Amino acid sequence: MTQKTQKLVADFGGTHLRIGFSDGFGITDLSKIRYKSDVSALELISDYAKINNNKIEQIRICAAGPLENDKIEITNSKLIISKKEIMSFFKISDVYIFNDAEAACYYLPEIKTSSYSTINRTKPKNQNFAYIALGTGLGVSCVKHHNNKSTVISGEGGYCHIPYPEKRRTSRDVINIIENDYPRVSSERLISGLGLTLIYEALTKINKDSIKLTSEEIVASAITNKKGLEYEACKILFELLGKFAASISLIYGARGGVFLSGGLLERLYPILPDDLILKNFLISGRMKNYIKQIPLHIINDDLISLMGCAVYKK
Repeated sequence: MTQKTQKLVADFGGTHLRIGFSDGFGITDLSKIRYKSDVSALELISDYAKINNNKIEQIRICAAGPLENDKIEITNSKLIISKKEIMSFFKISDVYIFNDAEAACYYLPEIKTSSYSTINRTKPKNQNFAYIALGTGLGVSCVKHHNNKSTVISGEGGYCHIPYPEKRRTSRDVINIIENDYPRVSSERLISGLGLTLIYEALTKINKDSIKLTSEEIVASAITNKKGLEYEACKILFELLGKFAASISLIYGARGGVFLSGGLLERLYPILPDDLILKNFLISGRMKNYIKQIPLHIINDDLISLMGCAVYKK
């Protein structure tokens, strides 16, 4: 069998690996693999490469965690991706690993309109774009596009302090309960899959109960019953997401638009009130008009980070 020479691209999320080959534009031989937390990242990549029998000359890998010393330890998992280990195994030097939110930002300037819907329709004021991924964790990054060049700024925005709800007493009571158990409540602590479980548990305490459910069980129940605490927990999550998106847009000056993405968002957005995120994004106060003029988009494509790996050039 003749081998094809291509770029291997992979996106390690909190629970799934998306992996394929790319010519710099599209993705071929795409696989989506749900992995266990104790599995080896190198094993997953090498097994895929063996099955597809492609000659690999470039590798681009993104993952849900911060990059330190050419390694990424995935947030809320034991999985570690090591650039040195991958280079040694495949015996190639053209290997690059980066945060998944950072990867997505490389693709945002080229994103197709079919990949998202817009919930705050307004004309962009610049080409600064913010990206927020709601899944197992909370990914944040931004890109400044100028003269056909993209500069991506990646950080740990998910660990900013939680935005405090202004109006709803239930939301405030939930956060007050959770704050009793932690020295500091970050945004990711609540605006994430794991955060959804904390919100739900706080609601059960308020209602004199002690039921514990996984995030998947909470979402499944919310989809079928809009009158339960599970649905209420999802609403609070979205309220906080909207306020968080406003804060991130102010920090980055993202007047080109804010893009919201992630598996948890994808499942919940169709069942919650259409304007729930937008109402909380449109903050009051001195920066009201500034935020009002920022486009807000919901991404419906789960390959954004993988496409960022595909288009990235050193």
